[in-house]
Amino acid sequence: MSKIEFEESVVSATVGLYPLIVVDPINVCCSEKFERPELDITYGRIRHMIPRLRKFTDEYRKLGGQIIWIRATPWTEGFLPKNINRLYRENPRATFYTQKDVEESVEFYNGIAVHASDKVFTKSTYSAFADSRLREFLEKQGADSVVISGVFAEGCVNATIIDGFTKGLFMIILSDLVETMDDKQQQAHKKHLLTHQWPLMYGHVMTSNEFLKKLAQ
Repeated sequence: MSKIEFEESVVSATVGLYPLIVVDPINVCCSEKFERPELDITYGRIRHMIPRLRKFTDEYRKLGGQIIWIRATPWTEGFLPKNINRLYRENPRATFYTQKDVEESVEFYNGIAVHASDKVFTKSTYSAFADSRLREFLEKQGADSVVISGVFAEGCVNATIIDGFTKGLFMIILSDLVETMDDKQQQAHKKHLLTHQWPLMYGHVMTSNEFLKKLAQ
């Protein structure tokens, strides 16, 4: 998708006060403590995004938007499904078990403020929709669209987008509130998702400011 085509798709997009799903703003995906530089796993760009995410969620909540926080179970063998454990067992390069401070790893990262009106759901795999309570909540709300943000772009965010769209939901993806690891290949993958895969297959991609401006129209 060219820059002109991308801008035109944003102009023609319609938005509403849809539930906002924030995927995995937890320590194991954000905190320097859980980085693994020897594997090129660092989270500088994610931490740089967190203040913007906090500002947007505070503003969206004031407008009446529903905030939905997604967290993971401990990313250890005992909590994960058989297929992920098999992948890790048969392909050591794919293994991503949390190796230390397991309980702390799944706490929300410093700067993330969960309010009483917010909802929190927990997943034990990549897609947020693995928690049936999330699907049930959105159905009760009559939601046909959701707003998406969070980490990692090519991992759990992408899985949530694909899974949600397959279940009939339209996606509004906030490009400045989706991040991934600092590694150049991961960043290139994120860019491809934002400019090609997501806007051509699953919904609209726009910045949080563009979304709020369109919401105010």
